[in-house]
Amino acid sequence: MSRSIIKSSVAVTIAVLVGISGWSAGWIPSLLPVHAQGVEEVDLNPSSIASLTSIPGSTVTFEVDTANSSPFAGFEVGIFYNSSVLLNPQVDFTRNVLGNDAILSSECIDGFGSLCTPDATFDGRGVVSLVLFTNSGLNTTTPNGKLFSATFTVAAIGFSPIHIVKSVLGTEPNGNLLPIVAHDSYFTNMDCPSGSGILCRPPIVSLSAPQSVTIGNPVLFDASASLSQNQNGMITQYVWVWGSGLDVHLLSTSSPLTTLTFTVLGMNTVTLTVKDSYGASAIETLLVKAINPLLVTIRGSMFLTDTDLNYLPIYHQVDAWREINVTTSDGVVRTVNPRHVLEWVYITNSGYIPVQSVKVNEHLPLDWKISPASRPEMGVHVYFGNTSSLATNKDITQLSAISVSTGNPESIQVAIPNFNTTEIGHPLMPGQSFLVSVTLTYALIGTSQSVATYPRYFSSTAHIEAWTMTGFVGNNPGDINLFGAEFFALARAVSKSNP
Repeated sequence: MSRSIIKSSVAVTIAVLVGISGWSAGWIPSLLPVHAQGVEEVDLNPSSIASLTSIPGSTVTFEVDTANSSPFAGFEVGIFYNSSVLLNPQVDFTRNVLGNDAILSSECIDGFGSLCTPDATFDGRGVVSLVLFTNSGLNTTTPNGKLFSATFTVAAIGFSPIHIVKSVLGTEPNGNLLPIVAHDSYFTNMDCPSGSGILCRPPIVSLSAPQSVTIGNPVLFDASASLSQNQNGMITQYVWVWGSGLDVHLLSTSSPLTTLTFTVLGMNTVTLTVKDSYGASAIETLLVKAINPLLVTIRGSMFLTDTDLNYLPIYHQVDAWREINVTTSDGVVRTVNPRHVLEWVYITNSGYIPVQSVKVNEHLPLDWKISPASRPEMGVHVYFGNTSSLATNKDITQLSAISVSTGNPESIQVAIPNFNTTEIGHPLMPGQSFLVSVTLTYALIGTSQSVATYPRYFSSTAHIEAWTMTGFVGNNPGDINLFGAEFFALARAVSKSNP
């Protein structure tokens, strides 16, 4: 493969890495172009087309298929090829597994189409990428079959990897992604060595890489175990493309040892193309997570339930406001329904490292008090959010961690200096959550209140801090302010005989 071909190949790879985050189909979320581990397969068939008789002007067809797949409602799949060896792909997605009502949402074929980026630097040359989905429901009857095919015209004697750079199978209506195992293919019409009659084979790519790296720190990647499968062949070039979003980098080198630095937090893509001395090449793509060991990232929300744990819709939709119903007689508040309201703060470790200690400071609604009033700390509970139901989450409450400030409004602080000493026995790991629940009752029961002063609006706030070390120490604590536990109280006057 010539130097110019390698440059073209790398430009195509960058095009896919940059373009995938902005694809237009909104029915499933975007996914980095990496081969995830799972049962579902996206395969290129045949696994190779190797023939010395595939002369320039002839055609070859590769089909992209699924195998062993769960039901899915659409897909986004992109394949890379060497556009100096194969030209003019003709795409056919008729009779695909989604059925006759499959809708073509977007496509990019060799730099042209609705999925292509307008930037000429990343013009999509050498890529076939399609997004199809069905409105009629999930594909439930055909777990194995065709997604689409591409028929190429052979342009020259040479070698072309056919590499699946992105593979997404998605479900409706919630947009879940199925984990994919992808299998590549290749085309060749040349022999190695020339004149031997022995068809060339792709190199074996072996890449040693960490699953996570520290942002900004150089990290060694080792591809020295990669080898040529051709007689007396040697790996002569290693082309690295790495990064995330628009921050994508390129390095072409003859050394199998490469130091890469990542500048974007989160998931980054690393794509390695190796080429041997005959020009045969192969590609491998993987994900690397870039983390900041000093940074804690948390997110949270507030919501209300009744004592039966029924969610109370409370925010921003006029028809969804939940009223707290107050009854009065002779100008005195007699009852409130529901009598007790549970106010919840939901906190998640959304960073990349464990959280060892946290503080939650919560200001409760005006005119509401913690129940029971005699032991208000007993009305505060902490749960480990390890299930999908509030009723089954593990109670990790430590009364010594709870302090209450009386007054109007009341406030609480939950200070957990060491998650290891709670019932969960370990730090709050990335992606894990905990909840703080406060039982509230209306403080104005038995007091004189005019019905004319209703409806009354109530709101709460919370501030959360988190640290990477026990005892509320460690650099750069993560913190967040929450607003949003909001509701109305409506009052009606009744006679003593008809409360």
